Amino acid sequence: MKKNLFILLFLSLGATAIAQYCSCISVAINKNDGTVTKSGAIKSSDAYSLHIQKEINNSETTYYLSLDATSRTMFSNSLTNNKGKIELFLKDKSKIVLENAKCLYNPVASGFSVTFGAVITKEQLEIILSNPIASFSALGMIKTSFTEKKQREQQIIISCLLNR
Repeated sequence: MKKNLFILLFLSLGATAIAQYCSCISVAINKNDGTVTKSGAIKSSDAYSLHIQKEINNSETTYYLSLDATSRTMFSNSLTNNKGKIELFLKDKSKIVLENAKCLYNPVASGFSVTFGAVITKEQLEIILSNPIASFSALGMIKTSFTEKKQREQQIIISCLLNR
């Protein structure tokens, strides 16, 4: 009896630990089309939010990477509706380039928000999993960096998105 109780306690602790590990992931389900969106966010050294997202729609999975930057001044529309590239400088000084990145302007109450985003492949996320993003540069307009602690948070989020 004590042996079974010990095994049950051990299993429940293990399940709880795994659930807490991925507690940084939010999940949203679109009731209209059944699309499931899972994502996590990390703050950069400039307090910008890096979002890593997984979207599952009819067994098709797409990954996105975006950075939300808030500014006190508004960028011109000619800058914000452009397409370009995002450069991810990794911890080992290598680089991943995401083509066809978009820049979108979103006014918010506290200022102006600009989102720089692009589709990222599973293979590129696997590279970041072992070698996290040290700095992020988008369309020649913005650059920010991530501390080692935030780099570990990136790895946790990516691990949860790839393995769930």
